[in-house]
Amino acid sequence: MQTVLFSIIAFAFFMLYNTSQKVKYEKKCSLTTWIRSNTKLSKIIAYSLLVITLIAESIYDGLGVGSFTFFIYLMFIGSAILTLYPMIPFKAKHVISVVALGFILEFVIF
Repeated sequence: MQTVLFSIIAFAFFMLYNTSQKVKYEKKCSLTTWIRSNTKLSKIIAYSLLVITLIAESIYDGLGVGSFTFFIYLMFIGSAILTLYPMIPFKAKHVISVVALGFILEFVIF
């Protein structure tokens, strides 16, 4: 469950990062071009995903721990995207493999 919520937060922050006017866009892929061409819809989707994740995290872990975990995830993924995305070329298979590894570890441990 935590891997799913973390992935949703990461995707929402990635969408918000790509809708920013201050970012210099060097990478081209179909997802980022769609996000950049539909900024208003992308922001609505991203904020909706963040609210849904906050609600789901609060239901799953309780109000205090869930909201705290949400903000910890948001701070971590925000700083990771801001520092790593401009420098490292990410491909879809890299992201999918990291999420799959997270699912496997979460399933084995819990």
